[in-house]
Amino acid sequence: MIRYCRLRFMLSLILVFLACTVASAKSGQEHVQQWNDVFGVRDSTSRINIQPLWKVAQDVIDGVGEDYRDLQNRFTWFKWGSLGHRLLFHWGFNANPQNYAPLVRQVRLCLKGNPDARNQERQFFAYLTRNIQAPRNQKLINAVTSVTGIPTARGYANAVATILYDVHLLGDYTTTNTSALPKIDDIESDLVGKGFNRLLAGGDKSERLKKIEAELLDAIRVGRGRVNSACANNLSQAVRKYLPQILNERFSKTSGAKGITYSND
Repeated sequence: MIRYCRLRFMLSLILVFLACTVASAKSGQEHVQQWNDVFGVRDSTSRINIQPLWKVAQDVIDGVGEDYRDLQNRFTWFKWGSLGHRLLFHWGFNANPQNYAPLVRQVRLCLKGNPDARNQERQFFAYLTRNIQAPRNQKLINAVTSVTGIPTARGYANAVATILYDVHLLGDYTTTNTSALPKIDDIESDLVGKGFNRLLAGGDKSERLKKIEAELLDAIRVGRGRVNSACANNLSQAVRKYLPQILNERFSKTSGAKGITYSND
């Protein structure tokens, strides 16, 4: 009887752990589904052909294990603490990790009482930015160009990488563990300034693109001032509505040659 009770107790703990994990994290497949949705990748052929990009993106944003171990080996004092994997690489594609408040606070907490704290902090961020962050970003840009055919010219590939990254972060706002995520306002600013503005500004802007731009900005403004999860959902819906239209206007032939089409419905 005692053994049976212990077994039930252990099973209960496992179920609670799994429930908390689901609530505080978004699975890789859920992120893939969201990317397919907001990029307008509907047909099975396109989804198969674009899958390598989603895999790279998921590795770049959430695949932190190897680089976390690298940081711990070089800076033995560093631990990500209660914030977990989102403390790393969830600051966004264009952000400087040295300015990312959750990471700065954790680094300084780890270095509290260390007589060489200032120098260690400087070395940590220099190494993270140059040796880890930059290669990860380049890996994502390379995947955008090789998988979709979208070029680096005029910052197009960087813009797509930015939007892809920000959509992932918006998806993470549907979970409970959001303390290590950028502020919604910062995601919106990055999404518009480094994402959509680059896609819309490069090359000639057709009347159709001008109309899309105006409608997109209006749709984004509507969601401001709400709770974070609602703001995140509004931004995701705005991306879903207008990004496929822009990609079709700019890159329908380019991506079509790679077997990828973007649906506007």
